[in-house]
Amino acid sequence: MMHIRDPVVGDIIPTNAELALLEDPSLQRLTQIRQLGFAYLVYPGANGTRFEHSLGTMALTREIASLIGERDEELECAGLLHDIGHAAFSHTTDSLLKKYLKTTHETIGEERLMKSPLKDAINDSGLSAKKIIKYFRGRGRGEIVTGALGSDRLDYLIRDSRYTGVAYGLIDYQNIKSKIVIHKDVPAIYESGIRTGESILLARYFMFESVYLHHATRIAQGIYEEAVSRAIDSGNMRAGELKELTDWQMLSRLSSIKESSGLIERITKRRLFKRAYYKDINGVDIDGLTRAIEKSGFKEGEYLSMVVNYKGADDNINVLDRSGKMIGKLIELSPLINTLSKILKEKQKLLVACDKERAGHLSSVVEKFMRE
Repeated sequence: MMHIRDPVVGDIIPTNAELALLEDPSLQRLTQIRQLGFAYLVYPGANGTRFEHSLGTMALTREIASLIGERDEELECAGLLHDIGHAAFSHTTDSLLKKYLKTTHETIGEERLMKSPLKDAINDSGLSAKKIIKYFRGRGRGEIVTGALGSDRLDYLIRDSRYTGVAYGLIDYQNIKSKIVIHKDVPAIYESGIRTGESILLARYFMFESVYLHHATRIAQGIYEEAVSRAIDSGNMRAGELKELTDWQMLSRLSSIKESSGLIERITKRRLFKRAYYKDINGVDIDGLTRAIEKSGFKEGEYLSMVVNYKGADDNINVLDRSGKMIGKLIELSPLINTLSKILKEKQKLLVACDKERAGHLSSVVEKFMRE
């Protein structure tokens, strides 16, 4: 019996089927993809990988699914394999997958499962690859992995908080586990667990504010996206490489291309643009802002501007009474979450950055534009 020691969830004991999957190149590839993209430029400890997160998600899936009263190995495997479609630097490349390949990491994961030896390894173990894909999509019991109370979210909140040292994402998993109940194959909470449900959604919001949308991380992401776009648009890189390369392979590839090498050097040597403006907004004419910035003397490539949107406005959790009857959604029963949802639907930030020497000038240009 093999034990895998994980610093977040403790000892993990994989089944024979899971052991076979762990050796597959599609899963081992995740050892070379950072969970938090470029967050390590801000938080030096943010070097955890998608592989570690996948193991943790599998372990938490097993614990939460035990509330059903029966073993569901396909569901556990869905937790293990749910991220196999991720490209280099995880979510950092998502917009590029959409732009150049018209796809998502979820779709790539499904294709990778059905068109690789993974499918044979699953079926040879007596499990169903089709059922695992159904769970990928959040169908049936799939929300035990993908939902607002799912194993994926619980693991990344605990793990990301631990690796970054940011306390906002810390959640009391043992208490949360005691409050979760499976209702019609979907994780829910009893009315007595409303505070617990609130803590999860608030932790996610604060992690977005402090880590996932940190201005330096977003600036690095913007530089990376521009580097990839230049490499592909110049014809020196195939769009298909987006779903093939790992983090280090991608950096090496972009460093070898004239059109992108200078931008990638900004990341590898941490010579990022500096923040000139990063504030909440109620909408912005981004084309008009671009014209104003370039009229003031900035050329394309000398600055970065982007609108940052928040996630989570539609997150919800079913709430049951003591008899197990559903009494409503958390957003209806918690004024706190109701208010948070309304905020997230409208919350946007404008981020503008450039070299440090010109940041003051750029700040003045943007401030003036936003006042007009």
